[in-house]
Amino acid sequence: MPLNWKNELTLALAILLLAFCGPVRAENLKNIQRHYMKHQDFTVNFTQDTYQVLVNKTVHFTGKVSYKRDTGVRMDVIKPERQIIILKGTTVLVNLPDQGTTQTQELPPEMATQNVLGFFSGLDTIGEGYEIRESDEALFLYPKGGSGHITVWTDKDHGIRRILLKDATGNQSDIRLAGYRFDAGVPADLFSLKDVRSTPKKPEPKVPAAEE
Repeated sequence: MPLNWKNELTLALAILLLAFCGPVRAENLKNIQRHYMKHQDFTVNFTQDTYQVLVNKTVHFTGKVSYKRDTGVRMDVIKPERQIIILKGTTVLVNLPDQGTTQTQELPPEMATQNVLGFFSGLDTIGEGYEIRESDEALFLYPKGGSGHITVWTDKDHGIRRILLKDATGNQSDIRLAGYRFDAGVPADLFSLKDVRSTPKKPEPKVPAAEE
C-alpha cells in the first residue's frame, strides 16, 4: 500500500537518519563508549526537528527511546503521530497504532549502524563505520563510503545530549535528549516484534442510526 508523505518520512527516519537539554560540550568517542558500557539499559526522552527538502517542511517529533543491551532499541513517537519503531539486529519494524499498519524490513549491517536506533546498539563499534574527527566544539562522524556527517555533543558525564545529522541532499535532523534513566529494568518484551505486529487497531466508534 502506498505511503503518504508522513509515513514515508517516518520510515526514512528509521532507516536512513540518525535522529537524537542542558549544557553541551566537545567529546571523545571512547569516553562516550565507556559511559554507556557501564549500563545494561536506559530510557531517555527526545525532541527532534527534521527538515525534509522534498516537502520543504520541518516536522517536530517528541517521544522516548528505550535501550536494552544485547536485546534492542525502541523509539516511541508521541507527536505528531503515534509510532513505534524497533530495531533488533538488522530488522527494523515501524508500527502506526492509530492506523493499524506495520512494516518490517531487513537492513544491511552497514545501514543498521547509521540510523537513530542503530547508533546506540552499535555504539561499541561505531568507529568501524565512521571516520572520527574531534574538535574543541563537538565530535564529528563521517560515514565511510557515505555522505553527509553527524555532529555529537555531550554533557559532563559523557552522556549524549544532542545529535545533529546533515546529509548531502540538505535534509537535517536536530535531536535533543533529556531525562536519562539508567538501569531501571527495561523489560525485554518491550522489543518483541511479534507483540507489536499483533497490536489490534482501535475499533471505530459506533455512530447511532438516524431516527426515521
